[in-house]
Amino acid sequence: MSKFHLDRRIIYAAIFLSVLVPLLFKVSLKPVKLDASERLYQTVEGVERREGAIALLSFDFGPSTKAENEPQAEVILEHLMRRRIPVAIFSLTVVSQPFLTSVPERVIKRLQTEIPGESWEYGKDWVNLGYRPGAALFIQALAKSDDLPGYLSKDANGTQLSMLPLFKGVKTIADVNFLGEFTGSLGMLDTYIQFFQRKGYTPIIGHGCTSITIPEAYIYLDSGQLKGLLEGVSGAAWYSQILLSHHSNREKDSALLINTALGVSQLVIILLIVLGNVFGLLERRRV
Repeated sequence: MSKFHLDRRIIYAAIFLSVLVPLLFKVSLKPVKLDASERLYQTVEGVERREGAIALLSFDFGPSTKAENEPQAEVILEHLMRRRIPVAIFSLTVVSQPFLTSVPERVIKRLQTEIPGESWEYGKDWVNLGYRPGAALFIQALAKSDDLPGYLSKDANGTQLSMLPLFKGVKTIADVNFLGEFTGSLGMLDTYIQFFQRKGYTPIIGHGCTSITIPEAYIYLDSGQLKGLLEGVSGAAWYSQILLSHHSNREKDSALLINTALGVSQLVIILLIVLGNVFGLLERRRV
């Protein structure tokens, strides 16, 4: 029997510290460059800014995929807000409702700290449309509607959308200049690709997915139906790095910190595996 023994509590402590330190002290390493994230950045950067046009973001994720989808939603929303493109946020997943408020409020707070004197007003710069039941049926009806404010009716607070400045001039999905969809659920993206279009018009679509759903997303990226893609938290981290390179006063966000913490913890695990094998070989030679 091998004489070498490492208390498992030491292993747990090493993993815990490797995750905690980057998050606690806001240490970040430069993430790996991802072409799909760069494509999405250039897509959002090129979105037309005009009167009566809005962006739609669908937060179709919950607590189980928050670690990957939330940072993705944050960086895209931040980019749109920096460009002063009005944004309406909704979800087809009921557990996503808290994120429809917490994410924009956190992004706005960070932007206002970075850019004193600037503000982003609810109803003018962004709107929370809340949870929308019906999934594919809702998307189909939305795409066919000739009166989006009338079809959507009210925001999450019960305010008529026709009363909000953001929806002034918005009629159909032809006035949606960008659709961003973030999810970890298989098949959710398919619904938008199939049904969120109308004769003569298909909105520009960007997508954020979890690591296990990347293969599904690549099909649409290669076909051109997706104009860009955030691949897990690493995709959000590279997008965040691009924003940081253009805005030097920007605070490091969760995408960069989580990506660094995961990378460091994975290196620690690899190191422990190597050490375990080395000590195992040494003990065999002694026998």
